[in-house]
Amino acid sequence: MALKRSSLENYVLLLVHVESMRTTTFNAKTFLKKIRPFCKTEQLAHKILHIRVRGSKVGISIHIEKDCFIIRQNQALHEFIFYCDSCKTLLKKLLKHNLLTP
Repeated sequence: MALKRSSLENYVLLLVHVESMRTTTFNAKTFLKKIRPFCKTEQLAHKILHIRVRGSKVGISIHIEKDCFIIRQNQALHEFIFYCDSCKTLLKKLLKHNLLTP
């Protein structure tokens, strides 16, 4: 595999990686560590995460609340609220709703 991957390659590799993940409770630091090879990430005090697939120009912001995650697409007006408790489930929902599409 080339050192420079396209956004589509990173997206597909993330899909494969999510399927092989174990279901563990959500932890922002662990979540970012697991997706960092495929996504460019930033965090603000473990409450707001900014994620975009490497090579893509559009990303999402994840606001971590007590009982849910509020997802906002950058450059769009859409907002999604997901109730889940694991990294794997959150990533599956993001992928299912095409929020990380390159």
